Amino acid sequence: MDKVRLAIVGCGTISQLNAPGYLSHENCEVVALCDPVAERAEGRAREWGISPRIHTDYADVLNDSEVDAVELLTPTPLHSEQIISGLEAGKHVSCQKPAAGSLDEMRSIADAAGKADTFFRTTENFLYYPPIVKARELIADGTLGDISMVRIRTLRGGGSESRIPITEGAYVWRQDRERNLGGHMYDDGWHKVSTAMWWGGGVEKVTAYITRTDNFIQEIPSVATWKYTDKDCLAVFEYASASEMPIRSRYYPADEFMEIIGSKGVLWVTRCTGEMLDMPPLVLHLGNESVSYQMPMDWIESFNGAAADFVEGILEGRQPMMDAAFSDDVLRTIIAMYRSSDSGQWVVPAELS
Repeated sequence: MDKVRLAIVGCGTISQLNAPGYLSHENCEVVALCDPVAERAEGRAREWGISPRIHTDYADVLNDSEVDAVELLTPTPLHSEQIISGLEAGKHVSCQKPAAGSLDEMRSIADAAGKADTFFRTTENFLYYPPIVKARELIADGTLGDISMVRIRTLRGGGSESRIPITEGAYVWRQDRERNLGGHMYDDGWHKVSTAMWWGGGVEKVTAYITRTDNFIQEIPSVATWKYTDKDCLAVFEYASASEMPIRSRYYPADEFMEIIGSKGVLWVTRCTGEMLDMPPLVLHLGNESVSYQMPMDWIESFNGAAADFVEGILEGRQPMMDAAFSDDVLRTIIAMYRSSDSGQWVVPAELS
């Protein structure tokens, strides 16, 4: 195989961010689009300047012999069934996070991935964002010394000049309490938990307070803390709102700030989805010296990197990042956050069943 023939399944809001990396990759061809609303898929094809086959039924994608791989950009409650059927059909499967809504679903996915001759990965764009990648390198090479604290603050604002038009009905399924594990701490939290685990490793125990409101998605203000396994290091996740304050962003009205504290220095990732701070994207403080790192920092770079890793992993016969085992670790840690909030107790992710 010298080129991956890809089907994008789900042509809603997030496809506008996931698709460009595939469309621009010289070793990938988007040969099919699938959406239950044919007009939506046809509109994306025109927007992207391609002439793919249009399907309205996922089963038709799986029966399409010209499709090597699928990128699932569908509602989360559909993920486990679609991942498993895709692997059983002999397709490589990349699925938008969260990969599953329960540990039973995740176990079924892992079982199917273990039996398949193709690859499965969860699409986690934050792990490809250049400032986050560079931060991991600085942790790994000892620049920060022994890390003792990871902080990730997520701020929701009151508005932005977004470049991402929201597809009609995009939030309806997210408000379904019966079909979703949780709101922000589950859906957006997957990004932040993945990042903190990628930086620091496994999680020993978790405590959290998650605010529940009439808006099932919102869950603000909330905070979660964990202790990393086998090291004296904590991670803290904060969700807050400045509901009347506009946030400068080309994507969504949100902003992230990440801080890693080590024995030798302090590292800041100053932006991801938003552009609230007029600062370099990565700043290292070493006492009397501060080092600023300039690098690509448009959030779209993270999606482009994720697309490239899936395509190149397939062509090289290499498992792309965030396999079923990593996905299971992330999911059980998020579930532990909710269990802790409900019980008021520390929860050990490894003990969840």
